[in-house]
Amino acid sequence: MTSIRPILYAALALLALMSAGIYSLIIFEDKSFMDALWLVVITITTVGFGDVVPSTTAGRIIIMLLIAGGAGLLTYVISTIFVGVLEGHLSDIWGKRRMLKKIDKLRNHIVLCGAGRVGGAVIAELIKDNQKFVVIEKDMSLLEDLRFQDSILFIAGDATEDRVLLSAQVPQAKGVITTLSDDAGNLMITMACKDFNPEVKVVVRANRPESIIRLKRAGADVVVSPSAIAGNRMALAALKPASVAFVQKLIEEKNINLEMEELTLNQNSKFAGKLLMDSRIKEEYGVMVLAIKRGNDYIVNPDSSEKLCPGDLLILCGPAERLTDLEKVATGK
Repeated sequence: MTSIRPILYAALALLALMSAGIYSLIIFEDKSFMDALWLVVITITTVGFGDVVPSTTAGRIIIMLLIAGGAGLLTYVISTIFVGVLEGHLSDIWGKRRMLKKIDKLRNHIVLCGAGRVGGAVIAELIKDNQKFVVIEKDMSLLEDLRFQDSILFIAGDATEDRVLLSAQVPQAKGVITTLSDDAGNLMITMACKDFNPEVKVVVRANRPESIIRLKRAGADVVVSPSAIAGNRMALAALKPASVAFVQKLIEEKNINLEMEELTLNQNSKFAGKLLMDSRIKEEYGVMVLAIKRGNDYIVNPDSSEKLCPGDLLILCGPAERLTDLEKVATGK
């Protein structure tokens, strides 16, 4: 991507040269400011009307320097600006600056490392869930597809570099998803992200089974092996086709008003301290409690006599609008 700095430096050099020329003509030629400015402008633009001319040797030397330096700088600045406009470079530069400003303001967002085949699927899910996220990708051919989607923020760079991760605001992020095809790269990203933000949740793609243990040791909260998941799903599709088809229908079809959600109960929640049967989550909200995560343990298909405690994470399934209503009550907000 073309940098705007050379244009700015040339424009500043031109302005400095013009200022020095005006000042010198006022001193050596005893010109007024307007006459000196007029003479400098017509000199560097090579117009040369001749109504104001230098009368001293020093003045003529100044004009020759202005012709040699000023005309060249002016030509460079104007030609570069026009070329940038015609080729779209300047719009790219300003667009990148606007995007970086938006990224700098991100808080509690997702950082996605890699926009390839797996990363593209992650992007689709994040957009569907209206999540704030930024993509890091070094392959410019993959970034071209993202440029035409105004809602997607991205950084062109190598996600294994610390400065790139910091520019994506990893210290302020709530989650990092790394989908590189290189396990070593995913390992480096995991370690760096945990150094920058120990509380961030890191979800990592593992391409080889032996990498799963290493990635977890490096601090990954969740390690996903696409090949293992694909194998399990293919086996289930053959053994339990109706069940797999139903789950796939829930995930892929947009016209089905049924979603899964995670809600954490706090001290102010009206459900805290109640039995599941007394919470009437199913009766009043039409939402099913699939599981309760308490500490590191999961209570799957909890009994109605299970007591809900502050800090419990409820895994729920139900209509999207009812889940939103339930969230306000469950979190005590």
